[in-house]
Amino acid sequence: MARQEKRNHRTADITRRQGVRIVKQSFLIVCEGVRTEPEYFKSFRITTATVKAVGQAMNTVSLVNKAISIRDADEKKKRSYDQCWVVFDKDDFPAKDFNQAIQLACKNGFQVAYSNQAFEYWFLLHFNLYKGPLHRNNYAGMLSKLIGMPYSKNEGFGAVMYNRLVTLQQQAIKNAKTVLAEISKGNPAMEESSTTVHLLVEELNKYI
Repeated sequence: MARQEKRNHRTADITRRQGVRIVKQSFLIVCEGVRTEPEYFKSFRITTATVKAVGQAMNTVSLVNKAISIRDADEKKKRSYDQCWVVFDKDDFPAKDFNQAIQLACKNGFQVAYSNQAFEYWFLLHFNLYKGPLHRNNYAGMLSKLIGMPYSKNEGFGAVMYNRLVTLQQQAIKNAKTVLAEISKGNPAMEESSTTVHLLVEELNKYI
């Protein structure tokens, strides 16, 4: 009788497990860049989440407003997202616009992966702990030496960078956190060099 009860319990347990429908997490990632950033985020080997990463060739406040409209339009089509992100750079845009864009995004349910000055600073952190002002015009030359090939913004290179850097990713996350811990004073536009791209990377890595 005891053996029969164990078999019945085991069968019921298997049935319950087979009947469970795993609901995947969903990400909306709206990027300033049209190639590098979307390609990079699409390259994560996600298994338990879906990712919609799009580039808009817009900046700061304009990008955030576009991201809100994309999310709202998708919701009308019955597609909702568990996490919504915007990815943009400080570049030479006014400090007021940059900070306002971050505030607008947060107010409307978006998380922000920003870089001051540009996204490539995140790539550089895979190799070294770079601190202080570092103009984005120097990024490509520095990266070319570090990766042993000419850095490019051409189509497909965002995926190349993901594959080239993935084994160094934890070091980049550590470096990004170290920088923010030292210079973050609540005024991102004035905190050069810094990035919060690692926050999005950490979230995506949960679903690999």
